[in-house]
Amino acid sequence: MLSDRIINASLNSEVMSYNFEVDEKLSAFIIKNERVKTKIFGIVLPQLFKRKNKSLIWINNPQYRFDIVSLELYNKIFLKDIPVFISSCSQELVQFFIKNKFEAIKVGREAILDFNGNQFEKGSLKELINAGERKGAIQEIPFTEENALRLDEFKKLCVHGHESQLKYFFNDKFIPASRLFVYIDAKGNWQGGITIVPEENGKVFTELILRRKNSLRGTMEALVFNIFKLLQKEGAHSWSLGEVPYVVYHSRFFSKEFFINNSGRLTRFAYNYSGLYNFKNKFSPRWNDVYICCKPKLTISTLLKISWRSNMLKLILEKPFIKLSDFFKK
Repeated sequence: MLSDRIINASLNSEVMSYNFEVDEKLSAFIIKNERVKTKIFGIVLPQLFKRKNKSLIWINNPQYRFDIVSLELYNKIFLKDIPVFISSCSQELVQFFIKNKFEAIKVGREAILDFNGNQFEKGSLKELINAGERKGAIQEIPFTEENALRLDEFKKLCVHGHESQLKYFFNDKFIPASRLFVYIDAKGNWQGGITIVPEENGKVFTELILRRKNSLRGTMEALVFNIFKLLQKEGAHSWSLGEVPYVVYHSRFFSKEFFINNSGRLTRFAYNYSGLYNFKNKFSPRWNDVYICCKPKLTISTLLKISWRSNMLKLILEKPFIKLSDFFKK
């Protein structure tokens, strides 16, 4: 899209989507500022912002890789003159980063299922689970290259499958370290899918939640219920259904927290955070605050860069055109 190229030119940066190994445990995405030439209709655009080349290290969900003890033993990354952006950081780790001169901003809440709770006791939820289990079955799909490709193809059939997909806040591929569970209907079609990653500390976190367009009633509820029962049997300690952004209210006026959360809520037309919250909330999770932590302090430039490279800005720009196109197709 023309708008994509113009914004790419102004941001003047490139995402390197490989793992950057700082040590054996820490991996992150690196965003590099590159002197790149952008052409539109054969015309080379001028560099709108000239600045020194500087990498930005982006770490996501640190609580699933580290604890405070391991972070205190490892401090190389915090002593170097490299900007660091940490997303989906839990309350238990945020104080560590504040102590190391990071700025912390509350930007959402994470849904945690504990295995000693009564998440599935509500009558309405039981009815949805029963409806799903009557019309299909839940199956774990082993990792193979073929199954990874099959999941990529399934994404195109899912809700929002024709839109730009969020990236880098979570792994969006089926990889050997993850587990894939799908809901299969009587005809052998996938109706829904969830990928999870179990860690050695007994914590499990969710990466992809996929639902086919016009899926059978109870598909996702049956999926969550059956995965929960299996993880409980396997002895997992907790299961994160993932973060929901922008559900932070009562922030101090005109603070960065206020600006980010209120701006995010204005983009509900592009990213339906409230629908995501309602889906996860039906399982009666424990909601934990999550933060972004930045060193040095968060700037508009960093926020735009992260928003663009994660496809959030692309989604906001293209969604009105998608809705208009869908309207005329009816």
